[in-house]
Amino acid sequence: MRMIGRSRTPIGVDIGSRNIKAAQLRISGGGHCIVALSALPRTKGAEQIGPEEITNIRSVLRRQGFCGTDVVLAAPEEKLLRGILEVPRQVSGAPVAQIARMELSRMHNVPPNSFEMVCWEPPPSCESTKSTRQTVAVGCPHSAADALLDVFEESGFSVSALDLHSAAAARACASLIVPPPAVTSILDLGRSSTKLLLVCDGRIVYDRFLITNGMAKLISRLRQESGIAERSAYQIVSTVGFVNGSEAGEFGQELAEIIRKKLSNHFDIILDELKAPFDYVSRQYRSEGIKRLLLIGGGAQISGLAKHFEAALGIEVMSVAPSDVVESSPQIMSKASNSAMMVAVGLAQFAGE
Repeated sequence: MRMIGRSRTPIGVDIGSRNIKAAQLRISGGGHCIVALSALPRTKGAEQIGPEEITNIRSVLRRQGFCGTDVVLAAPEEKLLRGILEVPRQVSGAPVAQIARMELSRMHNVPPNSFEMVCWEPPPSCESTKSTRQTVAVGCPHSAADALLDVFEESGFSVSALDLHSAAAARACASLIVPPPAVTSILDLGRSSTKLLLVCDGRIVYDRFLITNGMAKLISRLRQESGIAERSAYQIVSTVGFVNGSEAGEFGQELAEIIRKKLSNHFDIILDELKAPFDYVSRQYRSEGIKRLLLIGGGAQISGLAKHFEAALGIEVMSVAPSDVVESSPQIMSKASNSAMMVAVGLAQFAGE
């Protein structure tokens, strides 16, 4: 049993507004294989997760083949402090982190010792100046971190790390990131939000939520107009998608046309929002620019969506699921085709970098 425990990663736990996604990998020959994967419905919606819900999670994970109690969690996105800072070029090492901490403290009007922080320097851009360089800093307030850590540890889990959602997404997609100086974009089409990451040379150069809401509001509008149940709505929307001639099962072609129209409106707004950050990065990294867009999250399951984006953007677009980037054991292959599980896999891959 000890050998099994040591050969497995901690459990990556991605807490969403509708589901809690969990992933555990086996380490073998320097590579990974997914051995346990699960999406558990939230019992209290988007509320802050509590002891009762976590106790239930622990019981379910044990029955579904997860081993151990070590977990890696994503820091609460809505609580994070973010900043892109200009640091004197001659400064390096620890002084950069000290400068970044003080600047982040000033920007968000919080004490400099009230948060944990990570910072990194993006790859040099075409517009880099001689006197300064950019540094990206992200802080997690101790109050937010402690609340999450305490509730898991009091429920019998041991938290190995608190990771960034964005870092986990980029890590899970690492094998599909194009070589530098080209830039890869990752669009996380979640239920309650839509998030864009831009990655170059393994480092995040842009990390923003789009104004456009996630899939939940789109589904809500469709339910109001068609009367379909929420449980069925996501599956119907994903199946109908942008594929011409596809049907919505028993609901027929009329509903399929309504769905396609709503989908087009929703994703055309997202495409319009992508123009500004794409133009910005194309100016910063003129030699190559953005070469590939990876779609993750529940919305990435929509049939024909990648081709719809590809036609609009003129770059390669791929919908990505865990089965595309990590070997999976046969018994969980169907679960590994779910794009919403990517961040949980990335959390499980966390190696303390």
